[in-house]
This record gives sequence, structure tokens and C-alpha cells, in this order.
Amino acid sequence: MVLSSKKSLYEILEIETDANSSTIKSAYRKLARKYHPDLNGNDKSCIEKFKEITEAYETLSDAEKKKNYDIINGINHEPSRAKYTEASKAYKEVNEEKNTRNNEGFANVFNEILEGFKNTTSSANNKTYKTKQATPQRGSDVYTNVTVTILEAIQGTTKIVNILHTETCPNCAGRTFLNGAKCPLCKGLGEQSIHKKLSVKIPANVKQDSKIRIPNEGNKGTHGGANGDLFLNVKIELGSEYKYDGLNVKRTIAITPFEAVLGTTIEVPTPNGNVSMKVTPNTSSGQKFRLAGQGLKQNNKIGDMIVTVNIEVPINPSKEEIELYQKLKNINKSNIRENK
Repeated sequence: MVLSSKKSLYEILEIETDANSSTIKSAYRKLARKYHPDLNGNDKSCIEKFKEITEAYETLSDAEKKKNYDIINGINHEPSRAKYTEASKAYKEVNEEKNTRNNEGFANVFNEILEGFKNTTSSANNKTYKTKQATPQRGSDVYTNVTVTILEAIQGTTKIVNILHTETCPNCAGRTFLNGAKCPLCKGLGEQSIHKKLSVKIPANVKQDSKIRIPNEGNKGTHGGANGDLFLNVKIELGSEYKYDGLNVKRTIAITPFEAVLGTTIEVPTPNGNVSMKVTPNTSSGQKFRLAGQGLKQNNKIGDMIVTVNIEVPINPSKEEIELYQKLKNINKSNIRENK
């Protein structure tokens, strides 16, 4: 192996010639971390330096290679010419050998250091490193509201929900750094926020502020952990023609004055379709009628629909209608205000 530097291998690793294997290993770890290309933006000088200290460690960490290197370079030895020739030949053969036995120590240490780089994050301000937990972590849950009409709440429906949640960055796989620089896609966060549209079934007879759980649609887990869940909080639109009263459903229906006086049968829209309802003669405004079995269903129980009638006059009555109302006024002999 030919090294580009004129320094001795000991000088390259910044150690004494009598350093033991533990000191050699420690020195290499320290310098490898300092000059690793991934932490220095692939700076050319750092790449060369990293190569140099790696080659030095490869020799000094192997007892046989180190012995031959010391003999050749006259470190603590005064070899004869024959010994020098023999050692040179052995040194060359050992350095060219590429089997697992000769490189095992170096490979183990180098892999440990690379693993350390994979499990560290860089602080841009103080250049310190913090080890991440590699244990599986469950993703966090996502909460959002879904708005439905009362009719949809009663009958059930399907809604398209647009949610925002996080996923591991596909570019850096959550490592936050690539080649010593922040990942350009996630800006060093290791994750990215995405919008996702889901088709969600809203069950029938759902109540205000009910929670609907959608498994595995929350934020993505890390290190093989499970995804979080999505929780929908049901909001029923206010001002709807339908209202709740326990299992009963309430709504108001308009009738005309002559329908109130004479009585009639009207069609009332219910969550289950139109139902005929009889309005008795002389019905007053605000009077309530009950339609049995037209309410909510829950635990084998079913509510009713409570219909409140409201007497309303025409907005733009015709000339004939006005004349008829005038006749009613003339023939009316009672004062309904005195009867209250």
C-alpha cells in the first residue's frame, strides 16, 4: 500500500510509535469523525485526509502489518538487509491480501463509525451531534372536523375529507442530511407534510361531536413503528330544518290559514322519505303533531318526529284573495284577542 503523505502512519493518526491497539483505535475514531466527507460537504481536502487516516489505521490496527511497517521504517528495530528485504516482501503481500481475516478488525470499526453517522443529527448552530433512538415509534394521531347536515347525520353519508399529515421524507428516509448537507426536499426535518383526500363513511344516526376513528390514517410511524389513527369529530350544521331532542327529530312545517281552519292532509319530508300527516281543523300556529317511528334509531330503540305547524299568509296575495279576506273580516263577529 502506498500512502500519499510523507508523514509516518503514527504522525497521520497523531499518536506515539509505542501506542497500543486501544489508543490506535481511539485516535482513528476521533479523526474519522472530524474529517468524514458527509460532515464536511464532501470537501476535497477532507476526502483526502479521511482516505489517509483510513489507510494508516488499516495498517497499524493489524499486528502483522504494523510489525512489518515498523521494521521497514526502522521504528524500534535495526534490521539487517536480509530482514529488511524479507519484511518488505511480507509487507507488500499482506497489504495486497483482501481476505476477510486481514480486514475484519478494520471493517468492524469502520462499520461502527458509519453506523454512528447514520444515527446522528447535526445541529447547525453548535455543530454537536445527538444520537437518535432506533426503536420503532408509533406515529401520532390526527384530529379533524367533518361537517354534515342533520339529514346526513340521520341517514348516513359518505364525505371526502382532506387531511394534512406527516410522512417520512422519501428523499433522505428521515436521516435529515445527505452528503453532509440538509436534505433539499424536507429542509433537514426528516419528514414532510402532505395533503391526502379520504372517502369516509359517516354512519346513520350519528350525534353531534361523535368521534369516528379511521385506523392507520394518522401520521407515519418511524423505524418500522405503526401509523397513527385519524379521528373525525362530527359537526352537525346549525340552522338546519331538522333538530334533535334525544332520539326524536324535530322540524317546523308551514300551513296556510284556510288549511289551519278547515283541516287538511300534507306531505312531511322525513329522513325516511315523505310521510302523510293529517292537520286537524282549527289548528293553531305552533301546534305539534307526532309522527311515530320517524326519529333516530339506537340500541333497538327508535324515536319519533315532532312536527310543529306554523300558519303563514301568502307573501303576494291576489286581488281575489284580498277580497275574500275582506269578506271574512266583515262577517267575523269574534275577537280572538279577548279569548286569550
